[in-house]
Amino acid sequence: MIIKKPIKIDKFPIISCSRRTDIPAFLMDWVLEKMKIGHVDVVNPFNRKQISRVSLKPNDVKFWVFWSKNFEEFIKSYKMNEPLFKLYKGYSFQFTINSPSELESNVKISLEDRFTQLKWLINKFGLLSVNFRFDPIVLYKTKNSMKIKSNLNKFDYIIENISKLGLDEMIFSFATIYPKVKKRMISRGKIPINLTFEKKKEIVNRLKKTCNRYDVKMKACCQPDLLKIEGIEQAHCIDAYKIEKIVGEPIPKARDTGQRKYCGCSKSKDIGGYTGIFRCKHNCDYCYASPAKK
Repeated sequence: MIIKKPIKIDKFPIISCSRRTDIPAFLMDWVLEKMKIGHVDVVNPFNRKQISRVSLKPNDVKFWVFWSKNFEEFIKSYKMNEPLFKLYKGYSFQFTINSPSELESNVKISLEDRFTQLKWLINKFGLLSVNFRFDPIVLYKTKNSMKIKSNLNKFDYIIENISKLGLDEMIFSFATIYPKVKKRMISRGKIPINLTFEKKKEIVNRLKKTCNRYDVKMKACCQPDLLKIEGIEQAHCIDAYKIEKIVGEPIPKARDTGQRKYCGCSKSKDIGGYTGIFRCKHNCDYCYASPAKK
């Protein structure tokens, strides 16, 4: 008789869904399936032979963090499966709303529709559960042109509208031009610009005037040089102290050492991936997470 060794199941109080790809926009059926069976197998993106089984049972998971540029499918799924979602203690939403641009040509949803989604999330889960992100800021040129372009043209309009909904913080960063990002952008006819600190400071100070007008704090994500600029604070996208207030019980405060060196997030388990079903259909030009080279 062969006795099978029990599969080890890892337990994490915070599930991140997902920094690696836009699961709420494209994979809500997958999320619901995993919630119902109570676990998910997560492939280590840096060692694909390493697979961990992660519990998604409500007794083990205290909190979900969803990351997206379009929460339409999440909202539909929540409305149709509210009893399932209510088994968990709490949720937060990292909502990226950048200016519509050729850098995000596959993001078809309008700003107005995204503001409507934002309002629904705030009304349903509370202001504490929603983080607004303008991320990343990108400056670039197109081939055969010396004109510098950016994705900042709707910044003032976006800040005005998120402030009307009661949000008083924005998380931001400047695009990091990794070699694969540079190669992809050039292949698409765009030449990314690496900015000096002085140029970043000039841009941030300009954006700060808008944010100050609407009483919105600017918080920098994973870029410590920006903290040298007066008025810029460190971002904590997944913040155990804030989560504690939402769920009403203690949450471990350990920093997430699995993230980039200067990440301010509390420890969570990301259940997404980069390839296969997880390949992000947004396919944004500047994305560091996308494996696409072209």
